[in-house]
Amino acid sequence: MDECSTLEVMLVDNEDLVRRGFRHALGEASDITVVADTRVGEEALRLLELRRPQVVLIDAECEFIRKITKPSGAAAPGFVPGIVVLTSISLDSHLFGTLKAGASGFLLKSASQEELTSAVRAVAGGAAYICPTMTRRLIDRFEILPPPQERSHAVALATLSGRETQVLSGIAMGRSNQEIAAELHVTPATVKSHVSRILAKLELPNRMHAALMAQRSGLVHPTQPAQAPGTSAGPPVPPGPSSPLSSGPSRAPGQADLVKARTTL
Repeated sequence: MDECSTLEVMLVDNEDLVRRGFRHALGEASDITVVADTRVGEEALRLLELRRPQVVLIDAECEFIRKITKPSGAAAPGFVPGIVVLTSISLDSHLFGTLKAGASGFLLKSASQEELTSAVRAVAGGAAYICPTMTRRLIDRFEILPPPQERSHAVALATLSGRETQVLSGIAMGRSNQEIAAELHVTPATVKSHVSRILAKLELPNRMHAALMAQRSGLVHPTQPAQAPGTSAGPPVPPGPSSPLSSGPSRAPGQADLVKARTTL
């Protein structure tokens, strides 16, 4: 992989040993390069402006994260990197606070090397990554969808074609583009195009928001596969035997892989 295609990452943590460990873990990925690591403070802001990494892995208070993510407080005007919070605090308030401050990812420091690199890749691609243990809390308590008065979920979902609805169901069940493509007997590139159209039609920024809309609208339920919009009222009916998405065990939104690296387009 050439240098131009390498993802540049900066580590910000007050513990030297923690930074060293994560630098080593990321260093084993051929497509990721750690360009700087430092403690929380003015030096971090200076290095951020100097190196301009695509992703910042950080353990800091929300106030400092806002200095990076908010235009008025950005270290480099017009430059806002993707933020992945690395923390040992698994409190709801910390999760919600950092997301509101502008973070796109949230990992516990007990995360595996695979999770770490997946989060970097996802956030660098403009998606979101929430560690599995916190995903259910996000779905249950954190309101990140547009206000109801802007557009009802039912009206928005009715704009999708049948195939787009199938793809959205797959997204909501935590499936990757490759898995959805195999189930629908199309190419991953075709699925990626469907995902782009889905996000445009629903006026949503990424797959995480689309999965949450599908779950909250009733398209997908925690114990059932998807039901297309416009079907008869009553409890959602699982897809019939002919549905490509009905094969195999269904996976509910909020389970371990709902908002993972698969959120990348």
